[in-house]
Amino acid sequence: MVYHNMSDSENEEPVKIVVKDLDEEEIFKKPVKAKRTLSDKQKQALAEGRRKAKAKRDAKLQEEADKKARAKVKKEQRDIEKAKAIEVKGKSDKKDKLKSQDLAREKVRQMEYSRKLKKYNDIKSAVLANSQTVAQYDSLTKILNGITEEDIMDENRMKKKLHSYINYSKDYLTKRQAR
Repeated sequence: MVYHNMSDSENEEPVKIVVKDLDEEEIFKKPVKAKRTLSDKQKQALAEGRRKAKAKRDAKLQEEADKKARAKVKKEQRDIEKAKAIEVKGKSDKKDKLKSQDLAREKVRQMEYSRKLKKYNDIKSAVLANSQTVAQYDSLTKILNGITEEDIMDENRMKKKLHSYINYSKDYLTKRQAR
């Protein structure tokens, strides 16, 4: 240690300043604090607080998971409803198409029916117009009245029936002439 005298004036008492040598170990040496010890009651309160905080976190996580699950279910329900709507629309479109096809088929059938009926009536009128006597006209009318609409619509059936009538008429005429 070194002492220095310092003073501004001579009358005053000298001020002594003590300069100590630095000890580096002393500067960096800090006192070690003792660990804080909690009482049992404090430990229980801390544990209870932690349990409550964990329960809140878990509840919040569970609530978020439930929200996500509900949102997912809602989305799936909307997707299902959309799919059903598309399916129903598709079915109704198919039904509409089938109805229009059926209507078109029916119209074609009607046109074909009227065409065949007109053709038959034209031929029948021509044949009857060629009749030379009233008896011949009456007999041809009886024969041609035996032809039904089903026969008229089926050409093969019509041909067979007319062929059988013609053969019967020929046989009848040949037998009549033979008498």
